[in-house]
Amino acid sequence: MNSKPRLSTYWVTCADGLENLLQEEIHDLGVSEVERFPGRLVFKGTLEHAYKICMWSRLASRVLMPIHSVEIERTHDARDVAEELYEAAMAFDWSLIFSAQSTFAIRLHTEREIKVNTQFATLRAKDGVVDSFMDAVGRRPSIDTKAPEITLFVQAGKTEHHFCLDLSGDSLHKRGYRRYMTDAPIKENLAAAILLRTGLAKKRPDIFIDPMCGSGTFIIEALMILTDRAPGLVRRFGFNGWQGHNHELWMDIKADAAARHEHALEQPLPAFYAFDADWEAIKATKQNIIAAGFESALEHIKIEERTLADWPDFQAENKVAYLVTNPPYGERLGEKASNRALYQGLSARLQQYLPNQTVAVIASQVEQADVLALHDPQTMRLMNGKLPIYIRSGVVKAATVVKPWLETWQVQEFEPIEGAEDFANRLQKNLQALKKWAIKDQVHCLRVYDADLPDFNLAVDIYGERLHVQEYAPPKTIDPEKAKKRFNLGLAAIRAVTGLGRDAIFIKTRARQEGKTQYSKQSTASKRFIVQEGQAKILVNLTDYLDTGLFLDHRQMRLRIAKEAKGKHFLNLYSYTSTASLHAALGGAASTTSVDLSNTYLNWSKENFVLNGLTVDHADEQHQFFASDCFEWLKEGHEQYDLIFIDPPTFSNSKKFYGTFDVQRDHNSLLKRAMNRLTSGGTLYFSNNYRGFELDEEVQAMFETVEITNETIGPDFKRNQKIHRAWQIRHYGV
Repeated sequence: MNSKPRLSTYWVTCADGLENLLQEEIHDLGVSEVERFPGRLVFKGTLEHAYKICMWSRLASRVLMPIHSVEIERTHDARDVAEELYEAAMAFDWSLIFSAQSTFAIRLHTEREIKVNTQFATLRAKDGVVDSFMDAVGRRPSIDTKAPEITLFVQAGKTEHHFCLDLSGDSLHKRGYRRYMTDAPIKENLAAAILLRTGLAKKRPDIFIDPMCGSGTFIIEALMILTDRAPGLVRRFGFNGWQGHNHELWMDIKADAAARHEHALEQPLPAFYAFDADWEAIKATKQNIIAAGFESALEHIKIEERTLADWPDFQAENKVAYLVTNPPYGERLGEKASNRALYQGLSARLQQYLPNQTVAVIASQVEQADVLALHDPQTMRLMNGKLPIYIRSGVVKAATVVKPWLETWQVQEFEPIEGAEDFANRLQKNLQALKKWAIKDQVHCLRVYDADLPDFNLAVDIYGERLHVQEYAPPKTIDPEKAKKRFNLGLAAIRAVTGLGRDAIFIKTRARQEGKTQYSKQSTASKRFIVQEGQAKILVNLTDYLDTGLFLDHRQMRLRIAKEAKGKHFLNLYSYTSTASLHAALGGAASTTSVDLSNTYLNWSKENFVLNGLTVDHADEQHQFFASDCFEWLKEGHEQYDLIFIDPPTFSNSKKFYGTFDVQRDHNSLLKRAMNRLTSGGTLYFSNNYRGFELDEEVQAMFETVEITNETIGPDFKRNQKIHRAWQIRHYGV
């Protein structure tokens, strides 16, 4: 009769959070009864079970076979754990496990309560193994910490020390294909866990997408799953130098795995899309796919340098599409706010291109993932090394068409507001007059009232579905109580005419400002919203600063720049939140450069770019941002630009700026320096808000200047023709 296979105890380790999935996986490999501990499963099984886990587990970290355990009698508080490990190692004949000709290494793990110098304790455990060999066979094995033939995993505990043979050798997440790395990669077994948890194998999608592919881990793990390729098929293991290794059994398992893979290759593969904004990542992905043995699959994979703003049409309608990605959170992007903008931008792309399709997205903070528009979102928390990550998965909600608020606004019925009848009538009349234009030109942000009546000295602006109301501070000759009462009447009329509630109306008081005081922080409420202008999604802040991040009177100029920017190198001086640069970038500019003294506004600028799927996070940036005085920046550089926009403040005495800037006094030298950076056939647009401004005669003599103020003032500012003045400036002879 054939004897039953010998049963042994095995430990299978994994990253925290993977225990349930790993238990399901090894159950499918024939292991039925399992004890579960944090980061570890323990079972009794055959060597065949252990070998199959080594070959097939996509989730495990290590497969360990305990071979020697020692109970510790704690007789005093001060314990010399290092000496305990030495004595425990000495008490076992290691020549029964591997030969003296083999190299070995110790990997020490200590329970949390154990206080010990791990380096010294590892050394003493190694000494115990070596001395055991000397006693048994008179020879000692060599140490190799980088590529040992035998790895002994030692767990030092409170009451027991365990010595295990590491059958896996190196960690099982190292499949052997990752030859080329990018920043912040996800481990292979975690990538596989995400794919398995979100049902990749069951879905068998027609389209597989990773729009921020890094070094290609998700692409390769998906290929392995869909082609039934065992992750251990082409790597070496720690049991090869073990004296109990059953070579014949292992070769049978390996042959079966190879046959399964060959059979699965007969099935059609999805169309794969692997994108990244970093060319180095694109190269790494291609090279790693080849290293993984999937060179023949490259015909199914489009690997291209693309940003989120540059997605192709996946033609996913009536097909099953699956997107998974590891966005550049944390060290790959930096600012938490920029991270949020990245996820908001990604969500918008998903809704536009992949509605009703399955996605899985990694985030370093669960709040980032919260902005993703998903039906029935599921969240999984895992540890990528020491870094916790959150995986948000679900089906993408279809995008809703965002209409200008005025398109949905209707004339409201309300009781007359005594003392504000004229204001209510004027505001209603303005809304009616602007409605047709706002609908036709898809204008979402506009001014609907600007101190039209002397008794109601307000500016009322629409930002998406919200109102921004600025009260111009009354003169000191006006009784404050009377002014406050009049303002409250105005607010009541605004709510009645618009039909908007208090939570949609944001109020500020605006006194006449000088210098950079209009940029000073007024609040810490941080009510930030996304609004639409042309192709651009823009972050506005309706609470913290007097200005919101979007100068509405320059809308027509920004849209003009968007139309003219394609293929051009664009420079934006005094860029503020760089909305003009954003329009240029979305219009196809070859590059954009934004210069402003304020790091606060340049960070805001980067968020705007990231929100729109444009990359700002690597060295050879297409879009650059400089925190500098514009005069100094122009003087120090030599780059040439095809299109320049300058909208300086009327006056500035910033602490970062030596001296003061006065637009009337200093625009001559500013423009001459800027024109030195303009290509011979280029165009410079110059504007400012100083009501008494006159363009210097010397500038008009040196360059071809055309005032275009009327062309840059939209219908919503026609009531205030002095809101700004603007010129188109070119070199003569063009």
